[in-house]
Amino acid sequence: MLKDSTAIIGLGLGGMTVTYEFQEKNYLTYSVNGSEQDIKSIPNAKNSMRLEGYDGLAGNRELAYEALKRNKHILKKLKEIEKKIIIVIASAGGSTGSGCITFVSEILVQNPDKIVVPVILMPRQDESIQKRLNAYNVAKELMQIEELGAIIFVNNESYSDLKKINTVLVNMLDAFLSDTSYSSGSNFDDSEKMKMLKDNGAFVIAMLSDKNSENNRVTTADMVKALTVKNIFLPINADGIVGNLGIINQGKNKIDEHEIEKAIGIPENIFTGSNGTVNIACASGLSFPVEYIKKLGKDASDEQRARLSRRQSLTLLDDLEEIESPVIPDNKPVGKRKRTSLELLEGLD
Repeated sequence: MLKDSTAIIGLGLGGMTVTYEFQEKNYLTYSVNGSEQDIKSIPNAKNSMRLEGYDGLAGNRELAYEALKRNKHILKKLKEIEKKIIIVIASAGGSTGSGCITFVSEILVQNPDKIVVPVILMPRQDESIQKRLNAYNVAKELMQIEELGAIIFVNNESYSDLKKINTVLVNMLDAFLSDTSYSSGSNFDDSEKMKMLKDNGAFVIAMLSDKNSENNRVTTADMVKALTVKNIFLPINADGIVGNLGIINQGKNKIDEHEIEKAIGIPENIFTGSNGTVNIACASGLSFPVEYIKKLGKDASDEQRARLSRRQSLTLLDDLEEIESPVIPDNKPVGKRKRTSLELLEGLD
């Protein structure tokens, strides 16, 4: 099962909190934080590392580069992780996590044998201006890294209880990575799951369990709703773009993949399996939730402009740049941020 080939990295307090739940399910985990208080709040976290010289980044994600540069031993340890799949988790609205996840991800993808899957916890629309601007910027940066695998955008507005969101996320990913179901018919094997995780684009997953009664099985309509409406992720775009659809049927249940196609689009690949312990439906290679993220950033920027105007400040934010889905041009020049990330690689070998 893929669980044995997976490592989890938690960056910042939000990332550490989710990562600790993975640790409780016996995953190999690592945690990185710049705040001693945050680290003390999860005292039993394994492989916990502190960015020395920084007691938190005070919401300023721009300090992350200097913090990592001064703590290259941490980057070296992360770079040496031998697992095939590396899931990197951070709160997009914070500072340590959102500031570090781009650099850490870019360093990890230098090994083409790794599948690097970022998970970013997106703030609610009523959270502070700075948190929403941080989230806009980190989402934009991650979407521009073409070598990444799937990106998981968790919507912290999905439930009022953030712990519930974290637990649902961990349980669903654990079910996906731990599944060992098989049947005499079709099987959703590990190579197909890795294909889903490797494809760059948004990833969503839904999990429902059949009732005890034979007549109360999870229906296809239930799974469609769980995948597209009542879930913990940013909304799926209504553009029909989807790379892969995966389905695991619990026991002898039969989810109709054609109904899911009607809801999200016709995929390039469909992977199905039976005899699972739960019903799972997942999609990868989805187009990024660009419009949602642009609105989050624009609203925060407009509020910041209004606030600065009220203070009669002459310093205004630059206009938000247009975000488009990544395009891979020929002979693409190395961007400034990527050059900066590559500088962190020096001395790690």
